Amino acid sequence: MSAPSLPPIPPSHPASGPPKPDGHIDAATPDLTGILELRVNSPSVRLYPVPAEHISDQPLATAAMTPGNVSPAGESICLLSGPLGDFLRYSRQEASKWLIDLAHDICDPVHLRGSLLVWKEQQKQWCPVANTDPLTASRYRYDLPAGVTVGLSKISHRERKSATEVTGNATTMANRVKARDGECWVTAVSDPLVNSHICPKRMGDHFARMIYETFTSLAPAPNLSIFHEIFGIPLTNSLDAWFD
Repeated sequence: MSAPSLPPIPPSHPASGPPKPDGHIDAATPDLTGILELRVNSPSVRLYPVPAEHISDQPLATAAMTPGNVSPAGESICLLSGPLGDFLRYSRQEASKWLIDLAHDICDPVHLRGSLLVWKEQQKQWCPVANTDPLTASRYRYDLPAGVTVGLSKISHRERKSATEVTGNATTMANRVKARDGECWVTAVSDPLVNSHICPKRMGDHFARMIYETFTSLAPAPNLSIFHEIFGIPLTNSLDAWFD
């Protein structure tokens, strides 16, 4: 599959427009190629233990998803980094609230205890970020209260794409996901659609229940399966190739 076709990042412009007859100068236009970076302090993070090779019951899944007592090395961890233009494309009208919500999802999805700070070079200090503040090419930090530690949401590393099944539970899940949403979550295209798995099928039902509880703070049903439609979103073929 080819990479999803995204609109090119507009070229950067001078810092300000020419003076007008009244002497007014237009506000500075942001450099869309400048880098936006989101970080979290390492002491606020706890690493997960090495999981058992086979997760065969709920206690083993719980142990694998419970952070230990060791923090990562270094002063801070980079969570996200990229050109400002990419962040503006996906945040759209949400401004800094989009980045704040994303930081919550990565670091503290249930309790939302952190706040977002941005480094102001002129003042040489970290300053609070409001929901309505425009995103800028700056260093941001997700700041947790003193004494609060978290385990970061995991990315499942693997060497190949998730294998697609065409029978049984996978087909039922795909049909329900497509019927529920009717269009791609990103592009709003309605056809063709692929059911993309938020959680890889190989994680199994026990991990799926842990993830459900982590992000909803609700107790999962005892028979909640990795093939439940809540663990799927519809995407176009090109986006699915990069997501699932």
